[in-house]
Amino acid sequence: MKKIKFKAILPLLMILLFCSMHAQKKSLTADEKIYLKKFIYPLKSFEPNYPDQADLKVLDTFIGNSKIVALGEVSHGSSEIYKMKDRFIRYMVPHKDFSIFSLEAVMPESYLMNEYTLHGKGDPKIFLKDMRFWIWQTEEMLSMVEWMKKYNENTSKKVQFTGFDMQYYEGALEQMKSICISTGYPQENVDNFSTLLETITKQTQSKKSGRTAISETQKQALQNHFTDFRELSNKITDERERNRFLQNIRIIEQTTDKSYMKRDLYMAENIKWIHSQNPDAKMIISAHNGHINNHHLKMGSYLNRGFKDDYLTFGFAFYSGSYTAFNPGSGDVGTFPAQTAYEGTLENILNSLDIPIFILDLKSLKKENNELARWITGNEMKFRQMGSTVTQKEFRDTHVADDFDYLIFIKESTNSKLLAK
Repeated sequence: MKKIKFKAILPLLMILLFCSMHAQKKSLTADEKIYLKKFIYPLKSFEPNYPDQADLKVLDTFIGNSKIVALGEVSHGSSEIYKMKDRFIRYMVPHKDFSIFSLEAVMPESYLMNEYTLHGKGDPKIFLKDMRFWIWQTEEMLSMVEWMKKYNENTSKKVQFTGFDMQYYEGALEQMKSICISTGYPQENVDNFSTLLETITKQTQSKKSGRTAISETQKQALQNHFTDFRELSNKITDERERNRFLQNIRIIEQTTDKSYMKRDLYMAENIKWIHSQNPDAKMIISAHNGHINNHHLKMGSYLNRGFKDDYLTFGFAFYSGSYTAFNPGSGDVGTFPAQTAYEGTLENILNSLDIPIFILDLKSLKKENNELARWITGNEMKFRQMGSTVTQKEFRDTHVADDFDYLIFIKESTNSKLLAK
């Protein structure tokens, strides 16, 4: 009998090993279920005004002394996810002393909402509309805002409403103009700056590349304006007003230097700025799963590096249902059926536990490094990832245990409810 050399079969063995390591987990054994349930904390409801908060007391342990807690979302258009965030906020603000809420929305426009939540000034529906994206123009977001306003009316410990995105410059420019007028800055210079920004924006939109389209001459002209504005800031006597003016300059710098990857870097920078203005405050961040996670070059990775144990993440997942999204084909925002989590997805496995709503403690699960949980702590799995646009491919390979500290599972999602126009 002819002997088979080990070297000849080594490549085949490597292929088989790779395939076994990356095979999709389809179901749990009885022992795996029992072990996993040790790290699961059922929740009674996602309704924000649910009267019993006893199930949320586990957050005291999970959050500990962390100063920045990020609440994710697997889709920008799930009603239940936003309601659950609202419920968490209503617990974390009075019980864990969180005093800043920060949204994945343009920073200058978001601060206008702060005037409403703190002082009752203006119309919250208009402020949500001015944040540009339909994502925030929902009944669920308005519910959060109204609760913050009501809470602030009855306490000396106020909660602020802020935003940290930088996709548009118009709000920052408008807020800068009032300072320019009050300090006697030449109107001609402001007009030239505004025209330059409009030109760069039109160039960028025509290219459709996701990157700012800007010439070297335009870059230099922008830098000259930025230098002049920073010198102008020395005339602003109020420190908070000066800091806000300088941050608006920075927002415009970020906007004119944006790309798909840089957006996460700049959002993390803006969160750090908000924190620097309120160094003793605790922040709740609301953003997509894809931003808060620990992937390289994602917002969460920058925050994790900067804040370390003070940064904590809660990802979200759902099994089936519907969601609100933008349809590029029609140009409209509507309701779409979500793909029911199929065999081989993490959501399908979590649904097999027959617990409709729960928190999975990934942090402790990963720390124990038990063989019974290696299927989730050591491997990638198919996991739902959607944004603001309807998508055909809802599930992608994801290392969930590396991405989040905790995962909130909700069995059924329904579409977020758009505010009446």
